[in-house]
Amino acid sequence: MTIKVSVICSSDTMVAALNAGGPAPTGVTVTMQVGSAQTVASVLRREMPDVILLDFPFADATAMEQIEAALMKAPGTHLVLVSPDRSAEFLMHAMNAGVREVLLAPMTPAILQKVIKHAQAKLQDREKHGISEGQVLALIPAKGGAGATFLTTNLAFALSRQKKRVAVIDLNLYFGDVSIFLGDKQVVSSMVDLARQAQRLDSALLDSSMIKVNEHLHLLAAAESPEDVNEVSPAAVEKIIELARSQYELVLLDVSSTLDPVAIKALDLADTICLTLQLNLPFIRAAKHMAAEFRELGYSREKVCVIVNRYEKGGAITLADVEKATLLKVGRTIPNSHDAVIASVNEGVPLLEMAPRDPVAHALQAWAQELAPTSVQRNAGWWQRVLKSDS
Repeated sequence: MTIKVSVICSSDTMVAALNAGGPAPTGVTVTMQVGSAQTVASVLRREMPDVILLDFPFADATAMEQIEAALMKAPGTHLVLVSPDRSAEFLMHAMNAGVREVLLAPMTPAILQKVIKHAQAKLQDREKHGISEGQVLALIPAKGGAGATFLTTNLAFALSRQKKRVAVIDLNLYFGDVSIFLGDKQVVSSMVDLARQAQRLDSALLDSSMIKVNEHLHLLAAAESPEDVNEVSPAAVEKIIELARSQYELVLLDVSSTLDPVAIKALDLADTICLTLQLNLPFIRAAKHMAAEFRELGYSREKVCVIVNRYEKGGAITLADVEKATLLKVGRTIPNSHDAVIASVNEGVPLLEMAPRDPVAHALQAWAQELAPTSVQRNAGWWQRVLKSDS
């Protein structure tokens, strides 16, 4: 695999000095150009690099906003600033904008080599441990009351029953209550606590911050008090999600319908966005607006899946009406089983445990099977296994 590094220098002299440092190592492609923070967006679109090294001699709010806007559309890119400013305020602004690292100016061949070696080491570590990136699903309600949190938690439980390693991250920062859907275990460490330690985040810290629902299902809860949620920055959320992706086969994000910078960062990082709604006019109207926002953010139709919860045939509003309003295909319907679902929520017991024969439980099992298929042998009926053993 080739590592792409794009270097943005503040002068032609700097480009010449870096080129004098010698060719890039095998497996690394380096491109250089003169530019500034304003250049980052075009470089991301044109070159799609793994790493951007940006000379940043003069800091200002506009430049940092340009960097943040560009990185929101390419959250997987590792951006490194080279700056003379080492103040705590500057470092905080940089990390909040999505910058991964700040190195002390001036830009030199040694700095370029350091960045390349770091990227190579990261790639080699992933290959050595056989780590493949997990799938990230973001479930977001068109508006409150859609049932997205119930679906997130119970789908995660269904996946864990298939022996998949699953993480649920509660990104409803102000009113998150994911933990009560899965047993209401005591919250030891929350999103806020982990975001505060983003600079030293590693797999051990992430694991210790998780509520262990069962052997395969772990949960990162929202803070119980909304007082400190401002400490959860988009950059911190990116680090948490990307680390979770490397540690779990599936990562489910319970996202607030308020499209603030944290929610947008989470949606950017998701492989699939599940827009959840019910078949009534307020939900359809909200979903129409949400879908329009997704288009503005550059999300493709393939990335967004519409989930219709509490679905009943024969209503005044049809699935075709949903598709016409949102310009998106309905990817899945979840039947209406109000009493069983409410009992599950009130007891804090996953529906698959409380009422495994319920239609909603069957729908969740089917969804989990599509996301992470199990072997035919495991799902075969007893008569199929008997026939197979006799053949």
